Amino acid sequence: MSGAYTIFGAKVQPHVLSIATLLTVIGGVTIPKYINPAPVTPAATPAPVAAAPAEDLDVEKLLKYVLKPSS
Repeated sequence: MSGAYTIFGAKVQPHVLSIATLLTVIGGVTIPKYINPAPVTPAATPAPVAAAPAEDLDVEKLLKYVLKPSS
């Protein structure tokens, strides 16, 4: 086997670190699902909003402004 890591003064083998990492990740993903299951509610669909004519984007005016030669 390869050398051990020293963590907080204790020798820890690499395979123990890998097992601990896997258990931490799996536990971190699965445990919150069982602790407080939130009720599933369907998302409300927002009503379509009609834009006022003054809020419309004038692309031609914008392009003329952007492409205007600077003097």
